Amino acid sequence: MAEVVPFHGLRYDEAKAGPLADLVCPPYDVIGDAERDALYARSEHNFVRVEHGKPEPGDDPVDNRYSRAKASVDAWLERGVLRVDPTPAFYLYDHYFELGGQRLRRRGFLGALRLYQMGRGIVRPHEQTIPKDKTDRLRLLRLTRVNTSPIFGLFEDPEARIAEMLEHWMARGPARFAAEARLGDERHMLWVLDDRALTGKLAAELKEARIYLADGHHRYEVALEYLREENEQKRIDFEEDTPNYVLAYLCALDDPGLRILPTHRIVRGANAALDEAVALSFDASPIDRWALADAQSGIVLVRDGRFMRLEPRPGVDLSQVSATWRSLPVAQAEALLVGPARSAGATVTYEHDTAAAMGAANAGTSAVLVPAVEPMTLKQVADAWERLPAKSTYFYPKVLAGLVARPLGL
Repeated sequence: MAEVVPFHGLRYDEAKAGPLADLVCPPYDVIGDAERDALYARSEHNFVRVEHGKPEPGDDPVDNRYSRAKASVDAWLERGVLRVDPTPAFYLYDHYFELGGQRLRRRGFLGALRLYQMGRGIVRPHEQTIPKDKTDRLRLLRLTRVNTSPIFGLFEDPEARIAEMLEHWMARGPARFAAEARLGDERHMLWVLDDRALTGKLAAELKEARIYLADGHHRYEVALEYLREENEQKRIDFEEDTPNYVLAYLCALDDPGLRILPTHRIVRGANAALDEAVALSFDASPIDRWALADAQSGIVLVRDGRFMRLEPRPGVDLSQVSATWRSLPVAQAEALLVGPARSAGATVTYEHDTAAAMGAANAGTSAVLVPAVEPMTLKQVADAWERLPAKSTYFYPKVLAGLVARPLGL
């Protein structure tokens, strides 16, 4: 069902650009202003200038951060800072990181995934999106004609056939080790696989697969919109670089290094509405902070140093929530607790770090702690043609931008 093909990667030449660790950046949606400033200072060639450039005084509809992103790509190509690989390839990617005292490795690869309308069920989303984010990405894609950062897709590999192929090609060839970046406790290692017979073999393994969108829903929907625009304008496209595809990082659903973090809700204001929602829909019991780990199979409300375990009452009305996922604590929290507070004027933000979420719960601010969604639960939701509320999942760590980008016929 899914068509995944090799592509001409757009990559840094470290001999001209500098060490790769100074050039890559996180994807746009997790870069705050302070981190962006630090990335700008790290290197004049850091990819953040393309992925999530700074606005400047005097920006207008013609001269702005999107036009500057295009200018950076053009200048770096002209100077050889960036180069396009001459042969279409898959890019095999090992990502080492630490989490919860464990050293983990997540293995996947980068390819070009054919775009399918969501209703066909070949590429399946699991989460709702926010319109303003899509506008930003579409403006960037229109000007640069580059997939700057990949979507993150998951596939089933029950017999570990793809895992074994990737292991063999990386350890023994013919995949060529191409680049490495060490960032703190993270290590990113990249191999190029451009042997036509083997890229065909990998593509064939995914022919019957469904791809589950883990991260990058906005980027996927933007790619569909851009494809529609290109078709309407009858633009000439290129065999390997056509807008019919989007850059994708693909990983097995059962990869040992796949991790999803919880997305806690930080609720500022409307404490009365929160308390009313608790009284209406939950059985509440105080717990000790040190028992939090045992309680985190459900919802915990934190405020001013007090911890309250919340259990939805039997028979509570969850009819507005899909039967497929109404048993998930994050869905229950949104429907019965956070939603009413938001309607009463509360400001809701999101935090993946449990300690940071608890630390924010003071001076009238509450933290609603929820457990992480498991990968197979995500699959079940997507297979039921459902979407979880926005900010239900956080795949960790993020896939870097600037490691490999995908040009659309530069």
